[in-house]
Amino acid sequence: MFTSIKATALVLLTLLLVGCGFQLRGGDNLAPELHRIALVGDDKSQFYRLVSARLQRAGAQLVAPDALTPVLSISGLGQGNTAASVDSRADALEYATRFGTRFTLDMPDQTRKVFNISFNRSFLDKSAQALASSREQFQLHEQMEHEAAEQIVRQLNRLSF
Repeated sequence: MFTSIKATALVLLTLLLVGCGFQLRGGDNLAPELHRIALVGDDKSQFYRLVSARLQRAGAQLVAPDALTPVLSISGLGQGNTAASVDSRADALEYATRFGTRFTLDMPDQTRKVFNISFNRSFLDKSAQALASSREQFQLHEQMEHEAAEQIVRQLNRLSF
């Protein structure tokens, strides 16, 4: 008896949330003009595949570029490391890595919109554990690619035409 009341309350609460228009944070709602979009970039790169998958998850259909289709052009990724802290022998202990990319959106009969994405992360240099340190850097790079792909779709979500 008590479990059926819980189940009924849960169903009613869910229907109430759906009925009032509640959406989970991070829900992808592309503008209708972007439901058919052409993606231009290095289609062999992991980042291109990530952006493509995120766009399709957001409901976009990827098509070949033509005069009536919006074109999203993504540039290559830029990454650079600088020493953030050093020890008494001037050996780097921590690095700050800067990650960025640029993308443009060309809409038919509108001016080109240019967007930049950049962010910083830091990591420790474990010279005694070189393999672990290089693996950490690789994982950090992959994580930043995923975050940049998410940011591209998030910025596209904010656009209105």
